[in-house]
Amino acid sequence: MKDVLITGGAGKIGYELVMKLLDTDYSVTVLDLESKHSTKKLGAIKDKIKIVYGDVEDKNLMLDLVKRNDIVIDYAGVMPPLAELNENIANSTNYGGTKNIVDSILEVNPDCVYIYMSFISIYGNTNNVVSRLTVNGETNHPDDYYSISLIRSEDYIKSKLKKYCILRMPIVLTKKNYYIRHMRLDRNMDFITIDDLNNIVYNVMKNKKALGKTYNISGFKANSSVFIKNMYKSSGKLNLLGRTLYYGEYDDSDDIDNIVNMKYTSANSYFKNLKKNTNPLKRKIWQIINYFKYLIIKNKEK
Repeated sequence: MKDVLITGGAGKIGYELVMKLLDTDYSVTVLDLESKHSTKKLGAIKDKIKIVYGDVEDKNLMLDLVKRNDIVIDYAGVMPPLAELNENIANSTNYGGTKNIVDSILEVNPDCVYIYMSFISIYGNTNNVVSRLTVNGETNHPDDYYSISLIRSEDYIKSKLKKYCILRMPIVLTKKNYYIRHMRLDRNMDFITIDDLNNIVYNVMKNKKALGKTYNISGFKANSSVFIKNMYKSSGKLNLLGRTLYYGEYDDSDDIDNIVNMKYTSANSYFKNLKKNTNPLKRKIWQIINYFKYLIIKNKEK
């Protein structure tokens, strides 16, 4: 049995991975900040996992945890909009925490595998160009604190470790879908469900061929305007007002697909399940509430 540490394991994505690993041959330790949210969420499974409340910025803590685990999966991090308040906030956890983990691996457990969860924002602003993105392709040099902290983290990992895997996530579909609020209209881009994302992570954990590399990962490709309209029809939810962040379309996501050999959730399946799991009355109410936003989006396409 291998020991795996999941940082940020009480978060939306990390927690789903924790649950996925409960019935496997992995012994799971979760590291997260102590809060009402984390203690309640993790308390429900406290007899099945090891729980450590603390911070990846704590060097001594990370030395102890890394020494006792075979794999570290890093979901910890400060996300926008908090990460955009100032440079120190973004770097303290996103880069500083990563550096602590890497340095701890080098010092006490060189055989430890580090799986780092990065994001498409490292490619920079896609406001004026239709981006098809590759791992070794040129970026648009992002200048926001969050993206810079991810780039610094990636560079540090690649310069220091051999047993690592960097996974650059596309838009991850969560319950609240924060990042969908920032999508640019009429743009081809990649989406992935939490379950598909964590299936990739799980397969990478078992496959040494994935190590020492960076991958762009994608579940399915869709046009952002079509995606938003289908979300409105399936759930009534609609958050988009055409703001611009960092999204394009991965052109080399089949590199990781060839290793993990997965079948992904399609766009049609995603919306079918979304509609099935949305109360019809609530869907109709949300559609009424968001109808004028929907019209704005339709008009922007003209």
